[in-house]
Amino acid sequence: MRGSGLSEVMIAAALLVAFSVRQACTQEGGPISPVGHLSQPLDASGPLGGRGSSPPVFTAPFPEPQTPTALAAADVSALTLQEAIHTAMRCNPDLQAAEHRAGLADAILARARSEFYPRLGVSEDYAVTNNAAQAFMYLLEQGRFSPNINFNNPGVVDDFHTQLLVQQGVYTGGRRTAEAQAAEANRQAACFALAAAQNELVFQVAESYYRVFQARELAAVRADSVGQVQQQLEAVQVRERAGTAVKSDVLTVEVRLAEVKEALITARHQHELAWAILENVCGARIEQRALPREVAAAPWSEHVRDMEQAVAEAESQRPEVGQMRSQVEAAGRNVRAAQAGRYATVNFNADYGVFTPDLSRGNDSWSMGVIVSVALFDGKRTRNEVRQAEARLQEIRARQRRLLLDIELGVRRAWLQLEDAKQRLELAAQAIGQAQESLREIEERYRGQIATITQLVDSQVALSNAMVRRATAQAEVEIARAAVEQATGRLRDLVER
Repeated sequence: MRGSGLSEVMIAAALLVAFSVRQACTQEGGPISPVGHLSQPLDASGPLGGRGSSPPVFTAPFPEPQTPTALAAADVSALTLQEAIHTAMRCNPDLQAAEHRAGLADAILARARSEFYPRLGVSEDYAVTNNAAQAFMYLLEQGRFSPNINFNNPGVVDDFHTQLLVQQGVYTGGRRTAEAQAAEANRQAACFALAAAQNELVFQVAESYYRVFQARELAAVRADSVGQVQQQLEAVQVRERAGTAVKSDVLTVEVRLAEVKEALITARHQHELAWAILENVCGARIEQRALPREVAAAPWSEHVRDMEQAVAEAESQRPEVGQMRSQVEAAGRNVRAAQAGRYATVNFNADYGVFTPDLSRGNDSWSMGVIVSVALFDGKRTRNEVRQAEARLQEIRARQRRLLLDIELGVRRAWLQLEDAKQRLELAAQAIGQAQESLREIEERYRGQIATITQLVDSQVALSNAMVRRATAQAEVEIARAAVEQATGRLRDLVER
């Protein structure tokens, strides 16, 4: 009996030391981590300090409450979704490429319109010769011809020729008009493509932003699980030394500790990867790597609509629809431009020239005329160009029909994913309550030495997983809402605001 009493005293002392260490760590490190501390102090009258006492119970508590001032200070430097979107709008290279393509389309349109204006040029030529025929022509043009000239040996003659040339296309068979209209349609398509790129980019930023939330919560829970299991291992080791637990209990908890440590490593790497993906989407490094404490609601979170209404909106206002419509128009104009090869062309030319031997005296002349050209045979070149343009037009029309089908499917998929995420969020919230109730029941059974340490660990892990699922579901709801907005083309409105 004396040995048994001494053993109990030693056990109680060991547990008291462990509890003191834990209390010191809590005071130095701030609030206890969200998961894994002892619900009852370990003292001489505690779980293993005397007969009939209950074993230590581990709970999964929530973080200690903080004052509103502390919460506000923690979120002052937090990266908001709007800030991430603005960064992406400034720095994303894909969006910059789309902007340059729109600028390219503007230049092509200006080039097509320039064909309606005349071409005006000036040139200056100098030549010297002793060739009789060439010299005779120079003298004649300069107004210096004389019957006294030796036609066989006129000598060396200099000639400066200043010329002003005007060219104007009068009629091209409708090619210029068709090409200008096609360029205008392509410019509109490029503007729609830029809007589509902005719409897609906002969604990518939102998705990456909320993925960081998911990864952060997962890493936090995994870290708390490691601390929780570590405390459980220490308690089981104390019980083993006291002879109230077997080696297999220690091994079971050690295996669990290795599993949660492995999960923590993966979660931390996923968190870093989530930040890297967000930076990749934004196109710039993000210095303030901090997010708000809670999952922030997006600007579009309150938009509510019927699925069929969303489909109708998408088919009417998605930038891709306008882009494809403009491409169809441009392809039709290109068919007309190709057909212009079947018609005659009319051009007007005029020039004014000055011929002088020494830039001080000489003679001037002018000429003008109209040139009419008709292709009698071109090896079916025009016919094949028309066929090529028509085939291109039919291809774009088929792609337009496919786009409308894909848009409708995308809206319905996004809508169903949103409903799925909402329902999973409700179930996750219910699961937390159920997991907490289950944990309380296991704690009571563990106090009565009916439940095993493994059952208690599993119950705590179930609560932690339920909390992860709720945080994940919250982010999934916002991502699904963003997907609905992207599918209907409404995220472009956020950029305009």
